Amino acid sequence: MKPPECIPVDQCKKGVLYVLASRNLGTGVFNGDTKEPGFIGIREKFGNYFLFTEYHYDNGPPYGTASPIKELAIVPDDIGIFESFPTEDSVTGRPVKFDTPIAQGGRGWYFTDTNEASTNIRPVGRENKALFDWIKNMNQSQDG
Repeated sequence: MKPPECIPVDQCKKGVLYVLASRNLGTGVFNGDTKEPGFIGIREKFGNYFLFTEYHYDNGPPYGTASPIKELAIVPDDIGIFESFPTEDSVTGRPVKFDTPIAQGGRGWYFTDTNEASTNIRPVGRENKALFDWIKNMNQSQDG
């Protein structure tokens, strides 16, 4: 059920941290995405903490589960508003993506700068640590 004090999606501001009524997040930074507007916050699952996006209630079911209640703060300009950096090869540092498994006729992992597929790619994802740390600090300052 949508809380009566929910701020409509068209009034949410990109880069602003909001108090949320949601399934998994207590606070979240509005991502400003026009196709999938949502809030990036810190989620805990099985003792692990990570950045996670929950989508604005106005998106509708089944994914619209976050209702912003109140503005808290603005993310500093030098911090990106995204969960993670693009996947890269841990050996070369080059950006990579995954197609379809080779066993199913796909290319598997490939370098996005050359479109070259390789079984030697060692993909690694990196979380947006700067955003994680900023949200964590803001949450701690709100808690007291």
